Amino acid sequence: MPVYDAESMNITADGVDRIAEDFRTSKGKLKGCVGPEGRAGQSPFGEVEDPDDPDQVAGTLGSFTTGMQDEFEAAAGLMSAAGSALREAVRTMKETDAVAADNLTMREVR
Repeated sequence: MPVYDAESMNITADGVDRIAEDFRTSKGKLKGCVGPEGRAGQSPFGEVEDPDDPDQVAGTLGSFTTGMQDEFEAAAGLMSAAGSALREAVRTMKETDAVAADNLTMREVR
């Protein structure tokens, strides 16, 4: 039968929550072509532009940035859910242990 250590599981849950926050922090750093105060910024690719559609690079990069931000948010959500699941497992284990302790009966061995 496996042995579960509630304290270690809570420490792991805290670590998973920190990972979720790291994902959210990283998501906030993905800016695309947005400069100060929401104005158009500098493209990280320099002066790349289609003469027929000069906004194409900024639009493509903006779509990519939005998609990546969504992925980071999804990862953060999954990490938060994993942390919650670990804490719920610890709560359930403690509850089960308490019920088992209440159900123990002493018997005299002869």
